[in-house]
Amino acid sequence: MMIRAAIFDMDGLMFDTERLYGDAWLYAGRATGFPITRELLDRTRGADRESCISVFREALGEAFDFYGVRRYRQEYVDGFLEKNGMPLKPGLMELLSYLKNSGYGIGLATSTDGATAREYLKMAGVRGYFDCMIFGDMVERGKPAPDIYLKAAAALGRCPDECIVLEDSILGVRAGAAAGCHVIMIPDGVEPGEREQKLITRRMDSLMDVITYLG
Repeated sequence: MMIRAAIFDMDGLMFDTERLYGDAWLYAGRATGFPITRELLDRTRGADRESCISVFREALGEAFDFYGVRRYRQEYVDGFLEKNGMPLKPGLMELLSYLKNSGYGIGLATSTDGATAREYLKMAGVRGYFDCMIFGDMVERGKPAPDIYLKAAAALGRCPDECIVLEDSILGVRAGAAAGCHVIMIPDGVEPGEREQKLITRRMDSLMDVITYLG
């Protein structure tokens, strides 16, 4: 197995934002009267926006105003980030530096839209590490479809089997595996199920473990 590139998910993998988003959605639910729960939010992890809307409306009814409620969520998130900055996952900077110094291609494949993701990457000071960045609004089908990882591998000039995908979510694992990449899962609250255990190359506890794996 010759690994020549690494493709990162963003939320929950690079940034400790899934917990923040969860708190923000619960706040938005309280503010608007919708019974949003952690269990419901777990079903949206790694999904693109249209898939999230479908999950919410299936659970909360067609009257659920996704964009109206989302404004409250974003208000909460923006307030947190303004006060505290972007929360980085342990080992992120060390892994990015290792990959860059060792000559690996570095890609990003996130379901988040481009405008938001670019702002978060800039806030975290990591934009310059990436050779390509593929956002959720650049592909027709979101995770678990393989499109975003196939696009990232192509942008890096690598075959999928030359790439490791770093993911924290179930949908992301399925997407990376469907693309033909080697998938490393670093769970962020939700552990791999029986299906995902067959799809991943390794389950790791932190991004620091990836350095040991590649070294």
